[in-house]
Amino acid sequence: MITRDTLAACHVGRNPIAQSRPGLVTAGAERPSRRPRPIAAVCCLTAALALAALPPPAFADEAAASDPAPDARFAAAPMAGALTLFVPLLIGGALIAQDDDRARQRDAVRIMVAGFAAAPIVSHAVAGRWRRAVAFGLASVATSVATLVAMSQRDPFDPTIGNRKRLAFGFLFTASFFAGAGGVVDSFVVGPAPQAD
Repeated sequence: MITRDTLAACHVGRNPIAQSRPGLVTAGAERPSRRPRPIAAVCCLTAALALAALPPPAFADEAAASDPAPDARFAAAPMAGALTLFVPLLIGGALIAQDDDRARQRDAVRIMVAGFAAAPIVSHAVAGRWRRAVAFGLASVATSVATLVAMSQRDPFDPTIGNRKRLAFGFLFTASFFAGAGGVVDSFVVGPAPQAD
C-alpha cells in the first residue's frame, strides 16, 4: 500500500521501493547501457528492398518469347534507390533526435551515410546500368567515407566545441547526401539501359 511517506520520498528523489529491492530498476534510475545495433537492421532492410525490386529470373523459353524485364527494372530502379536513400535517413534522424546519447547519434550518422553511399549503386544496378552505378557509387562512397573520417577526427555532437569546428563534418555530410540523391535522380532521368543484340 502506498503511504504518504512513500509519496514524499518519491517526490524528493528517493525511491523506497528501489531501496528495498536492490536489483529493481525504476524509471529514474541508471540503467546499464545496452544499445541496439541498428546498423545491421538497416543493412538487411536495404538488401531486402534491393532484392525485392529485382524482377524474377526469366527462363530461356520466357526470355525468347518476350522480355518485359527492362521496363519493369527501369520502373523499379529509381524506387529502390529512393528507398535505400530515405529509409536510413529517417531511421538515423530518429536516432539523432535522442540528444542525450552521443554514441547513438554517431551510429545514426553511420546509418545515414551508408544509405547515401548505397542508394545510387542500388538504383543503377537494378536497372542494369553498371557504369553509372560505378561512377555515381564512387562519388557517394567517397563523400560518405570522408564524412565518417571527419566525424572520427572531431565529434560533431560534442556540445563543448564551437560551430566552426563542425563545418567540415557538415559540409561532407551534405555532400554525401547530394551525391547519393544525385545518383537516384539520374536513375529517374536516364532511360532504360540499351539492349544487347
